[in-house]
Amino acid sequence: MVDTRENNFMESSLPDATDWSTINWYNVIKYIDKLQKRIYRAESNRNYRKVRDLQRMLIRSKAALLLAIKRVTQINKGKRTPGIDGFRALNDEKRGELFDTLNKKDFKLHKPKSAYRKYIWKKNGKLRSLGIPTVVDRIYQEIIRMALEPQAEVNFEPTSYGFRPARGCHDAADRIMKNIMSGNWCWVFEGDFKSCFDTLDHEFILKQIKKFPLYNLVERFLKAGYVENNIFHSTDDGTPQGGIISPLLANIAFNGMEDVLNISYQKRRYKTGRVTHITEGNYRMIRYADDFVILAKSKEDIEKVYDILNHYLQERGLELAEDKTRITHISEGFDFLGFVRQEGSPFFNQ
Repeated sequence: MVDTRENNFMESSLPDATDWSTINWYNVIKYIDKLQKRIYRAESNRNYRKVRDLQRMLIRSKAALLLAIKRVTQINKGKRTPGIDGFRALNDEKRGELFDTLNKKDFKLHKPKSAYRKYIWKKNGKLRSLGIPTVVDRIYQEIIRMALEPQAEVNFEPTSYGFRPARGCHDAADRIMKNIMSGNWCWVFEGDFKSCFDTLDHEFILKQIKKFPLYNLVERFLKAGYVENNIFHSTDDGTPQGGIISPLLANIAFNGMEDVLNISYQKRRYKTGRVTHITEGNYRMIRYADDFVILAKSKEDIEKVYDILNHYLQERGLELAEDKTRITHISEGFDFLGFVRQEGSPFFNQ
């Protein structure tokens, strides 16, 4: 019998099974949120030992397992979609039993199953491949995301908006507008990574998280492969779209474009006490996952971007999509995430 009453996560338990209906979700969420904020502060202060200690505390907590099961089996859109084992947990009894089973296992020893490969249609008429992990693998990935995301957020670029908490495509479009309204940043490099989720370099990703307590499990997820038409395929690179940790790992890999573009920030403090950060450099960058825009004041500077990005791309196993990458002047208009700046218009239309 599992009893989590010492942490006030449950008000009572049923014999031999967790009573899912009596879990105090307010306390569960509050506990995880508090730990994530502490991880964020520790990383901000460069106290890396404390970061790892707090991550281990979160990973081992019953609250993390409870919340991960809830999100995967009740909240996420794919809750009814099974992996290759066909298992789903669509009622409270199965969720309680699942918690009891996983709570007895050693997280670090988990061996992920291969993802189930399926395809969906994109708006442009092409097919996008999805890798669907099993429910149990998704639960473990969600716990990894809970522990790793607050650490990664500290180091992400302020001009990155895709798959991040409290950020979205409208924020990215607003950032572009603030730059181009002056009329100075008039040359545009429209960029897109080609099939990036299929080509990301595993070694580069793992190098960025080498101190993370579940480093080895992340590596096993990356190497787990996928099954298509009952045939197993190994994965030597890439991270499957459909995996819960894939967007976070992709953002970790994409991070660093500002550095190669030599973009920096100068803190400015006013007499009123207000503090702002002034962007410096010859470029301005806005990225939403694998779509990005680079702005420059001159055609000469914007044409250098191809060479500037060359090492950045090779190191991460990335290529630019030729059909989606181009240089334009803002007077010609451009499209970013469905927001279209039409020729001669100062604003984006959707």
